[in-house]
Amino acid sequence: MALIFTLSDFGRAFATRERAAELRNELLSRVDGSREVIVDFSGVVNVSYSFADEFLAKLHADQTVRVHARNLAPRVAEIAERAIERRTGNPVAC
Repeated sequence: MALIFTLSDFGRAFATRERAAELRNELLSRVDGSREVIVDFSGVVNVSYSFADEFLAKLHADQTVRVHARNLAPRVAEIAERAIERRTGNPVAC
């Protein structure tokens, strides 16, 4: 069963690599045997490129868990997709 990580539980707008690293570590601490994670972006209105890279793109790149993002606002999806593609070298659609 997939772990659902609701990002809006922590705010509505996200910036900085430090905050992203905190939330990535929080997400990984909740993974208990499930390698499937759904990050729910409902209610999130903005993320910075550095946040998207440090949080979402690093999760995609290290492959510790398989990550799926859902309910992204169009601008948030655009930023997330660009960050993942730059870090992994693979195009992705969020």
